[in-house]
Formats: sequence, structure tokens, C-alpha cells
Amino acid sequence: MSEQEGFRPTGGRAKSGKCALCGALARLTKAHVPPRAAFNNGSFSWGGTTAGSRLAHGRPRLGGASLYAHCETCRAATSPWDDEYIRWAYTFAGNLLHSQWKGERTHIEGKLSEVRPGRFIRSALAGMTALTPKLIDSHPDLVWAVRHGVAAPAPEGIRFLAAIAPDGAAAVLEGAHEGLAVKLSRDGGRDDEWTAATTPTISAVIHFPPFSLLLADRQLVSALPHADCTDWLELGVDDLAEVSLALPVVDLPRTPDAPVPVSMLRFIDARA
Repeated sequence: MSEQEGFRPTGGRAKSGKCALCGALARLTKAHVPPRAAFNNGSFSWGGTTAGSRLAHGRPRLGGASLYAHCETCRAATSPWDDEYIRWAYTFAGNLLHSQWKGERTHIEGKLSEVRPGRFIRSALAGMTALTPKLIDSHPDLVWAVRHGVAAPAPEGIRFLAAIAPDGAAAVLEGAHEGLAVKLSRDGGRDDEWTAATTPTISAVIHFPPFSLLLADRQLVSALPHADCTDWLELGVDDLAEVSLALPVVDLPRTPDAPVPVSMLRFIDARA
């Protein structure tokens, strides 16, 4: 997996503030998104909107992608679950890099035995709370299920989606919870007037090889090529399971001049 560059749509985070997992005001620790050992340890360049609503890139820095987001208690409670994310990342990366069908597959299919999907999804969602600190206010039950690690009903209104990002894809990390994407189009009639349509933005994006993971409003699911894996929350962090997967391979178009919010782009078919 290559060094990465990413996009973040908000300003910097203070070292003290509201913990994105428990809501307490505390001194915050850095959350690596994704976990540092899951190839998130090279140089990383954040980009995003400035105070004047302009898009800009930062300089690449060593140490991977991280944000101040969680208090020490929540970090200590949830970071042990990163081992499952790291395990899956290496399993899928090895398959992508060393398969005889490398570069030919549009889907990665198979069966994982003796794995803990409840642990994997909570590791991913804990990282997503760092990208979307308002998630605890709008979906407290979901954040509670992430923080405590026990089996919980999958939420209906918001879904966790998964796909494969091919080796060499640029990383995009984004939080846009409770935002709106406005898309303009012309009706093509005599007056050729512009019309505007709004849709919810994707709440959180971890498009970081080998995974493309999204947290999105349910009404967006049919428009996204990812597989819905929200039901993994119904397993606790220590529950072993056998998981059959058929994950599409997707990527995002390159935007070399300036970062563009994912909700204004369209995922494209790719091969791995």
C-alpha cells in the first residue's frame, strides 16, 4: 500500500474539547483514521475548506492521518478493537497484491472464517466519529453501541457500507454529517432553466486502501455501489463468525487541482 493523501472538510481540531465517543469535555487524544498499523503510517496531506470557504491542500506530513477526537478513557476502551481492522486490512491487501488475478477483478468474493465482524465495524465506526463529531448528538444509540462493544440492533436511518479500494488509489477521509449536497441541472426546455436538487451528504468516508467504507443516510444506499454491512453491529466485539463477502471494487475520480467533497463526486468502477 502506497503513501496517502486525503481530504478533510473542516478546520483544525483543538487538543481539548468534546469527546466524539462519550460527549465529555476532556483533553483529547489523537485518533488515527484508519488504525495506524493498517498502512496509515506514512506521509499524509490534509486538505479542506478554509474560513473563507476556499479549498486548499496542506503539506504532506509524516505520521499518517489523525485527528484529536477521543478522551483517554474512550481511546483505551476502543483502541484494542483495531486489531481486527488491521487483521482484515492485511488479509485483503495480501489478496490484492499477490493474487494471480491482480488487476482483473471487479469484485472481491470469499468467505472469512473465525473472524469478528462486530469488532471490525466498531473499529471503523470509532474512526468515523473522529471525522463526524456531531454523530453522538444525532445518533447516540449508534455511538453507544460502538463505545461499549456489545451486540446492538443495527440502526435503520443510517447505514455502514463497505467496498474495496484498489492498491494505488488515493486516500480520501471526509466527514460531512448532516450536510446537504446541492446539484444543479438544466431542464432542456425552451427556457432552459436551472433546477436544484438537494440530497444528504455522506456522513463519513474512509476511502483508504484496501477498504472503501462509508457511513450514509439510508436514502443514499441505492445510489452507492458499496455493500451494506450494518448488521455486523448485531454481533459483539468478541463474537466469532463466518462471513461471506462480495465486495465491489470502487474508486474516486482524481481531483488534482483542489479537493472535492465526495458527495459531489460519483464512485467509479475499478479493478483489483
